[in-house]
Amino acid sequence: MSHFTEVSYWQAAKPYESEQIALVSLPNTAPTFDDSVQLLRTQLRALNAWPEAGDTFLDLLEQVRGYGVTLVPTDYDWLNQVAESAYKGEDIGLRYPSIFQKLLTFPELRQKFLHILKLRSADA
Repeated sequence: MSHFTEVSYWQAAKPYESEQIALVSLPNTAPTFDDSVQLLRTQLRALNAWPEAGDTFLDLLEQVRGYGVTLVPTDYDWLNQVAESAYKGEDIGLRYPSIFQKLLTFPELRQKFLHILKLRSADA
């Protein structure tokens, strides 16, 4: 079991709502929560960056909804670095367990990360 699937240590999730976070404005055609999680999984698997325990975490996600860590503005600062690691084929769940948990938990953060992955693939 990976340390990010151990739910006994999670605190109640408190989504961070910042006036300054206008990083992603989701259009009406934005994927639903489940679709965007599956899109994230598909893209990370294609890069060999999906964590070994990622599917276990997804199975637990519905049971633990409302628990987790707090999203803070600096989490957005990590997205480029995490995307770079994903493109190197690194297990981002192992290397960035907190960010990986937040990517699966917070739709706005996940959408921004998917956008960065899309931009990187266009540049490649």
